Amino acid sequence: MSTPDPSAPNYGTVISGGTFTGSNIGGQGAVFQPGQAPPAGREELERLRAQVAALLALVEQHAAELPQARQARRDLEEVLAEAEAAPGERDPARVTAALDRLATRLSPVTALATALGPIADLASALL
Repeated sequence: MSTPDPSAPNYGTVISGGTFTGSNIGGQGAVFQPGQAPPAGREELERLRAQVAALLALVEQHAAELPQARQARRDLEEVLAEAEAAPGERDPARVTAALDRLATRLSPVTALATALGPIADLASALL
């Protein structure tokens, strides 16, 4: 263990080794707020809904070119359902899996695969 230089300014607390909780370092009167992701913004969720609706319409238009059009619709609905769920109930792994499946299912039509990018970005930001 090193001895701190008493002439150096003290800009904070350095902790190494062991297990520490907020009460170990906070001192009297300290208030701790655990980090939590902010709730999904209404604006972002509305954009996601609009983009999913637009892609669903494109899937309908190109259904004959998509061997798994029905499954693609189901995956899109799953992405939206997870984004709309309460923050504690969301399952990012389900969204990731659905987006991976969608990338494969929509790949026969370039316009559909391209439209998936912004949906993936928004879904990731919301979760």
